[in-house]
Amino acid sequence: MKVTLRRSAVAVIAAVLAAAIMPAEQADAVQYARKNMIVPDGPQAGDLWDDSLTPYIHEPLLMTMTESGVNEIAVRKSAQTGFTTLLLASAAYHIGQDPCRMMIVQPTTNALSEFNREKLSVMLASSPAMRKLVHEQTSRSGEGSTALAKRFRGGSLKLAISNSAADLRSSTIKKAFLDEVDEYPEDLDGQGDPFGMIEARQESFLMSGEWLRVYISTPTIKGASKIETAFEAGDQRYWNMPCPGCGDPFKFVFDRKYFKFKDTYPHDPFYATPCCGSTVEAHEKLALMKKGRWIAEKPRPGAYPSYHFDALSSPFVPWAKIAERFVACNGDPQKLKTFYNLTLGLAYEMKGDAPDHVRLMERRDHSLKRGHIPPLGLMMTLTADVQLRGIWYVVKAYGPDRQTWRVDAGYIEGETDDPHGGAFLKLEELRQKQWPDAFGKTRPVDLTGVDSGYRSHVVYTWCRGKQNVMALKGEDGWARPPLGQPSPVDINFNGRRIRHGCNVWAVGTWSLKGVFYANLRKEGRAAGKEQDPPGYCHFGGWMDEVYFRQITAEYLGQEKIKGRERQRWMPRQGEENHLLDCEVYGDALADFLGVSRMTPDEWRQLIMLRGVPSEIVNPGLFAPVPIAIAAKEAAPPDIPVTTVTRRADDDDDGWSPPPDFWE
Repeated sequence: MKVTLRRSAVAVIAAVLAAAIMPAEQADAVQYARKNMIVPDGPQAGDLWDDSLTPYIHEPLLMTMTESGVNEIAVRKSAQTGFTTLLLASAAYHIGQDPCRMMIVQPTTNALSEFNREKLSVMLASSPAMRKLVHEQTSRSGEGSTALAKRFRGGSLKLAISNSAADLRSSTIKKAFLDEVDEYPEDLDGQGDPFGMIEARQESFLMSGEWLRVYISTPTIKGASKIETAFEAGDQRYWNMPCPGCGDPFKFVFDRKYFKFKDTYPHDPFYATPCCGSTVEAHEKLALMKKGRWIAEKPRPGAYPSYHFDALSSPFVPWAKIAERFVACNGDPQKLKTFYNLTLGLAYEMKGDAPDHVRLMERRDHSLKRGHIPPLGLMMTLTADVQLRGIWYVVKAYGPDRQTWRVDAGYIEGETDDPHGGAFLKLEELRQKQWPDAFGKTRPVDLTGVDSGYRSHVVYTWCRGKQNVMALKGEDGWARPPLGQPSPVDINFNGRRIRHGCNVWAVGTWSLKGVFYANLRKEGRAAGKEQDPPGYCHFGGWMDEVYFRQITAEYLGQEKIKGRERQRWMPRQGEENHLLDCEVYGDALADFLGVSRMTPDEWRQLIMLRGVPSEIVNPGLFAPVPIAIAAKEAAPPDIPVTTVTRRADDDDDGWSPPPDFWE
């Protein structure tokens, strides 16, 4: 049998050789990730990346390619929007299609470790294409990968932290991916800010124009947010969808004129489009989002692509959850900041001007007696600020809706160089004191905190071994939590060294001051309002001008560091702020005790534990302000919302109720 070939053997062999030496067809970043990247976590963990759920990632991912001609990209986002995929997919594409020297920068060691362990390393190990290209991890070969440096032919991917100058000042890199930039420090040991150090590592690519920096973050405080600055420097692109009624493009924004929901459960949210008022139901959100596209609102020469994306458009967050989160804020500035940052992807505006101290003095309540716990002061903190020859202190009580009452405040005179004598003896008396309440009982403070910024080792020695006592240290920065994790410190006192003798707790004072000043500005019954709002600050008639001048002694100002402007708290000239520090430290301790996180049922249990008569507790204390007001308006005019019976010994226990309390 004779076989006739259409092509000669030489032609067949030539075709095979040509296929072997010809480069594979280049895929773009989206196409490459679809075919080669295994998702490391989440609902799609273990599967190839399916981007049909997150079409908004396509465009910014394509912008990371050298062919895009883009050098900078900014993404301002809310939490859990899927933009970590952008980092992983771009890294995978460059390893497979455009190898170069890259760096991913995380804000902290913990964040870097988690990203590497749970995302990047899992993606590289589980994706067959990545396993072939990335060298195996080894500690003996300079060619092998390490825990923080993934090596491959033609390039490498280094992992770094923003607070390490050593990480940021070494080798040359072509592309830098900077994650959660709002948590980056302003300055690294006097050597410059992280952005300047990263930029210096890309000098070699400035002439060719092949360098890239990607900024991704949830924002923090308006005027101090790095990602907000980066976003506004770009062309400000938003995800727009076609209106189901008229077809005009529109974007989801958190404005209750358009995003409508009830303040009670079920919230039944829906969206009324601003163009023609067409209704978008919650279950229609996902399908509509997938039809969207990016539209730049401020295109101009020199503006790079910058993107905003938040939970209103996210395929992962239901609208009912957004409504629930907002209602749960109940006017609490700290919770509103979290809501703005993590749900709306927006910087929260802190009000930096304290009320006039004279106006605050005018609303003092002369029915409050010094040293006595008010009826709903269910938790108490004692905080102290140590000075050269004395200690400032504040004893503060907290209620179910974050209202606060000053039980005591003042200055203890005495030497502060001995933790067992001088002013510390009186401080110990205050810590152990049984404070009388409004119902004939007594109790001590729940938690004590002392600023360790001055006379540190004396404070450590005084705090050591005491129950419910914390050594505190104020820390600058908008991204810091109210109370961080404790750090053990050595104690050296009178020649005796105790290793890890005390734990010091870092207090994020900047956000706490903003919350405190926001609460100071709230007006209540003393200003003719119907009720005292959540977070309202009560002051006794016994409090003097010194206290009010000190708690209003700072303002939110601008400073320039290494050519960059930022907002920070600044002291007013000639004023002292020790009692302001005590107030802020008290709020940090209250956050630790769970004042802002306790459920209504938990508060009711605490009310029973404290012995507060149930008939004096207004149900509105456990409801958001709109609900409480609605409940009062719905009550028949001849039936009071709160009904109590006056006790015979009310005047004897030191508590004198306001005139309208019994109304």
